[in-house]
Amino acid sequence: MTTTELANRYGPRVADHAATAMSRPLPEEVREKARLHLLDTLAAIVSGARLEAGMAGQRYAQGLQGPPVAAILGTALRAPLAEAVLANGMAAHADESDDSHEDSQTHPGCGVVPAAISVADELASSGEALLRSVVLGYEMTIRFARAFGSGMTFKSSSMSSHAYGPLFGAGYAAGALMGFEEQDFAALLNYLAQEASGLTTWRLDKAHTLKSYVFAGMPAMNGAKAAALVRAGFTGGGDALDMSDRNMLDAICPSPRPEALTEGLGTLFTILETDIKKYPIGYPIAAPVAALETIIAEHAPRPADVTAIRTYYNEDWYKVVGDKTLMPDVNMRYCLAITMLDGRLTFDASHDAARMHDDDVVAMGRRIQFLGPTPGLERFAVEVEVDAGGRTYRAFQDRNVLGRFENPMTRAQVEAKALELLVTALPAAQAREVVALTARIEELRDVRELIRAMTIR
Repeated sequence: MTTTELANRYGPRVADHAATAMSRPLPEEVREKARLHLLDTLAAIVSGARLEAGMAGQRYAQGLQGPPVAAILGTALRAPLAEAVLANGMAAHADESDDSHEDSQTHPGCGVVPAAISVADELASSGEALLRSVVLGYEMTIRFARAFGSGMTFKSSSMSSHAYGPLFGAGYAAGALMGFEEQDFAALLNYLAQEASGLTTWRLDKAHTLKSYVFAGMPAMNGAKAAALVRAGFTGGGDALDMSDRNMLDAICPSPRPEALTEGLGTLFTILETDIKKYPIGYPIAAPVAALETIIAEHAPRPADVTAIRTYYNEDWYKVVGDKTLMPDVNMRYCLAITMLDGRLTFDASHDAARMHDDDVVAMGRRIQFLGPTPGLERFAVEVEVDAGGRTYRAFQDRNVLGRFENPMTRAQVEAKALELLVTALPAAQAREVVALTARIEELRDVRELIRAMTIR
């Protein structure tokens, strides 16, 4: 075999990386980022357990028979492994507060963490093992989504990278916790390739249930299930990434980038490129809300005096978060209207579907104009203008809203956000315990100490 042929054997290289992930040194920078993303996602799961998508997952899990081996966080319920993963995944994306990775167009945490925390619960894994599995899961989520290439983007494909990427992350995280060796990961990839699915029809959902299933519940459950199949002895023949034969990437997309699987593997950690959201809303709405909050903070226009709000974007994001989107936290007009009316965007307001029809919200919404694309503005940057009391106020927000990896939230800010979410379902003392335990996750001999803090007693 030539050097080129060896270099193109992506499957064995990925399998070897995964098989050694639980023992390789992790830089402290990566550990701290992983602790923060773990806390952020756990808070999303607990708070999402009270929303419709989260409760839908609970109803499904409770309707099935089987050994209750893993907790459904934010509740007093336990369920069989796959069903617990599904329920936790549904909750993880239910409130739009979970993390995201722009370049790969994925939300890694809501797929990886539900699988990892449920498997760790079943196995009584250590906190160190959980953290390492999460780092691997983020790595595989982002690398596989990048490998699918430009053919799987929202504008060019009906297939959703938001579903495909986290499937692989969840599977590899689960396999790592189950103690897989290289040949096990090679077999796992065969089953993950068979499970890969997801269409962009989630945009048609009205209550975040289908969207939560596509982004989180389905990939998390299917990834953990595939790992459980291999653990049970299911075999998988051949290398699903062998580029000399029919392979997974060619089957899924027209122009794959297999090199993305191994570029900097083991030295460049993709979790460091992942964003933590400040606002529990669809990401394209964050910059307009931030700019509007700047105007409110600096000039305090009275809502009654506002005659127009204009947003200038560089891309037509209104096709994604516009008026056809009936979920409040991914409807830009609604989020801007309540921000203007309330003075800032709150978690409760951004998830109040009934309020979308209130007279004052509808009236403010009619004053909002979506303009653009605007030449010269970078991706996700926005300009907002507010006409009020005979004056025009302007604010610019670049793409690096607070929470982007280039403009990270501090530990204190992430913990404050997490506490705000956790107390929607847990007593304040338990919420503080979750924050404290996650900060020292590597010290936990049994991760179920953390899980108990996230269950209703």
